[in-house]
Amino acid sequence: MQLKDKYEPKQFSDLIFADPIARNTCYRYATSTPSKPLMLWGPPGTAKTTTARVILAARCGLEWSEIDYPEFNGAEITSADFTKLENTANWLSLNGQAPIVLINEFDEIEKADQPRFRAWMDRNRWLNLIVTTNEKPGVSGTHQKIMPALVSRFELVELDHPSVDHIIPRVQEIFESEGHPVAQSQLRRLLEDFSGDLRDMIPVIEQVMVQMTHKPPQPTPRPPQLTVVP
Repeated sequence: MQLKDKYEPKQFSDLIFADPIARNTCYRYATSTPSKPLMLWGPPGTAKTTTARVILAARCGLEWSEIDYPEFNGAEITSADFTKLENTANWLSLNGQAPIVLINEFDEIEKADQPRFRAWMDRNRWLNLIVTTNEKPGVSGTHQKIMPALVSRFELVELDHPSVDHIIPRVQEIFESEGHPVAQSQLRRLLEDFSGDLRDMIPVIEQVMVQMTHKPPQPTPRPPQLTVVP
């Protein structure tokens, strides 16, 4: 099994957060049913979709690998699809799972459909929504693709790129699981090229492990030559 599949976050403790406030809010959504839907926003590579999936799984008392939740993309949703979202939530509820719908790239919902989506949300408050976006909703001075009245329906959580110090505990766990105990001080040196993009974390770990397990052979020392004095 590849490292990516083996160590993709499956439970909340596997997630990496740059901000403890964001972590605490996401944990609240993973362990309870807050009154507002959740919008995870931030740049690509901050594990927004992965975090949403783990929250869904935690609400079911399972790991993400143990359930099969449908996901939607804002670019593919029109007002004609709202009933499909509702039917999905009903189906989940009837099967004993949390009636949560996950929508990625929420900002891609067409402007003309956003007021209808807001009205649909207001009619279906029983349905829990988690959405993700690369946009900066509600941040002054930035271009807004999501209408303010729709943004206001959500609790906003910003996910930012983690630093090397943020990822070291999780990386150390992975190295130890693979039989390579490494001190945190050594990991800090090995991970100095980490960009902050969580999608690059596993490739960086793979590269480091290859370097550790396939060291270039050392040249065999040549025996000293005797000098014959005539």
